[in-house]
Amino acid sequence: MKRFCEKMNWKILNLAFWIEMILSYLLPFRITDGSQYQVGFPIPFIFINTTEFHISPFMSMHFNPFGLLFNGIIIYLLIICCIKGYQKLKSN
Repeated sequence: MKRFCEKMNWKILNLAFWIEMILSYLLPFRITDGSQYQVGFPIPFIFINTTEFHISPFMSMHFNPFGLLFNGIIIYLLIICCIKGYQKLKSN
């Protein structure tokens, strides 16, 4: 586990999670069954149910931390692949 943490680029991981947060606001929400909004790309990590006016919005919201973590890992791997591809093209 220690070797894995040493190899991971924490700045790129931080960037990946910031990109995920920004994408969740920029990309359109998915509406399922006309009563639930899903936020997150590619895997939704926030679910918001439409409720009546007297219910707090926080009570109708569900947060999935594993979806957020998985999205961050996907974006992290994409950034790493892009960096390695750019370095390979630059060296040729």
